Amino acid sequence: MEILAIVLIIYGGLCVLISLLRPPFIMNMKKMQLFEKYLGKLGTALFILGFGIALIIIGIIIYP
Repeated sequence: MEILAIVLIIYGGLCVLISLLRPPFIMNMKKMQLFEKYLGKLGTALFILGFGIALIIIGIIIYP
């Protein structure tokens, strides 16, 4: 479980960075454009930020 916790923390950190920096090479992907179509720009950023924070918290909880 230690490896899973580390992976979740790293992935959560990447999600937080992506939501804050909004790099064009990621935001121009079709999946992100679909999110923006339904959630809007702010909603997409908040969704990714919330997902990242949740992953970080889960990673910290399951870390032995």
